[in-house]
Amino acid sequence: MSGEKKGSRYFTILLIALVGGFITKLPYIMGSYYTALELATGATRTQLGLLSSIYGIVNFIVYLPGGYLADKVSAKKLVVIGGLGTGLFGLWYAAMPGFIWLLVIHMGFAITSVFIFWAAMVKAVNNLGTNEEQGKMFGFLEGSRYAIGVVAMYGSIFVFSRFADEVAGFKGVIVYYSIAVIVASILTFIFYKEPKKETAGGQKAEVISVKLFIEVLKYPHIWICGLIVFFNYIPISLGNYINAYFVNGYGVDPSKAALLATTSGALATVVSAYLGGWIADKIGSRVRFMSFAFIGMIIFATAMILTPTSKTLLYVFYAFSILFSFSAFCIKALYFSTIGDVKMPPHLAGSSSSVISLIGYMPDMFIYLVAGIVMDKMGNAFGYKFNFITMIVSSAIGFICCLVLIRMIKNSKSFGEKIAAPAEA
Repeated sequence: MSGEKKGSRYFTILLIALVGGFITKLPYIMGSYYTALELATGATRTQLGLLSSIYGIVNFIVYLPGGYLADKVSAKKLVVIGGLGTGLFGLWYAAMPGFIWLLVIHMGFAITSVFIFWAAMVKAVNNLGTNEEQGKMFGFLEGSRYAIGVVAMYGSIFVFSRFADEVAGFKGVIVYYSIAVIVASILTFIFYKEPKKETAGGQKAEVISVKLFIEVLKYPHIWICGLIVFFNYIPISLGNYINAYFVNGYGVDPSKAALLATTSGALATVVSAYLGGWIADKIGSRVRFMSFAFIGMIIFATAMILTPTSKTLLYVFYAFSILFSFSAFCIKALYFSTIGDVKMPPHLAGSSSSVISLIGYMPDMFIYLVAGIVMDKMGNAFGYKFNFITMIVSSAIGFICCLVLIRMIKNSKSFGEKIAAPAEA
């Protein structure tokens, strides 16, 4: 493959990552501005959890149809429409129209960021490289998304600090993110070159159908891939409360807490995405690498829960949180590269990624609601301890899932051939 073609591929990934780096900031804004979100909405933590849950429920409904849509409509159109739609819902969000309308807005975020955008992003990148290159490709995508997202978050901190109070600052941040994703979508519309409807392996891309979805669901390998995502995504989701823990546990100023969370993202997520994909490809097994990363998550989440909430130990806790995030996001960067490990043929990439997403992102439907209820009913001290224990247990189960998948791959040498065979064969 020529250097020019490689450059073109990575430029395409960068364009996709540009929108991808902004598009999730609005529905997941609580990760950096939880206390400001509480003040601006006047909602309880249970209600804030409900906002995330309604987003997750609609996501669950639209993951599979999103895979079908990704094969029916060009990636360029979906990426641009998804970004523009998210930005427009964000501008409505900034007006704080009331809790019921905030629920509607989060449903809208699910339609634009998941149904329209997500599967198109995954399939576009999957088709740019061979099975052997999936770790590097998705590592580059995730690393670029994180890098863009981190730069954007530092910009949001600057915007937040320009206002006299947290509520005005929070609204300013929402407007900032909304405009950013709209601009990113316009740039993508201008510079994105529509790829040929052919996979990197030379196979003609096929339209996803219900029949193909059902076919993919028959294979336990994909279910385990989804469970690995599920048990990694729970700790990552609960990690969004670490920002609030800085404020409520260590007495850190909200602006400084946002800065700490953003810097943690810069140090952990960007490095883990690029380095994780590279190491996984060197090892030759993305799943084996994930198992090592789950061990890291267990160790560092345990260290966090054992660190006393003394101001003198703030940066000790912070260091453990960065190491935890590094381990967790090494796995996240490789979620869909497992499609290559289990040797799914390229034309089933869209349906496979949708099934993995359907299973893996299910925690969005309940994890924030459960955490919010626990905090409202039991208080901060018990609530944060509950979060850390859940992170440890979930990571341990994720590690076991990796071991199971490694054994399944070894015991099914003709898995890819069976899937690719005609139904009547």
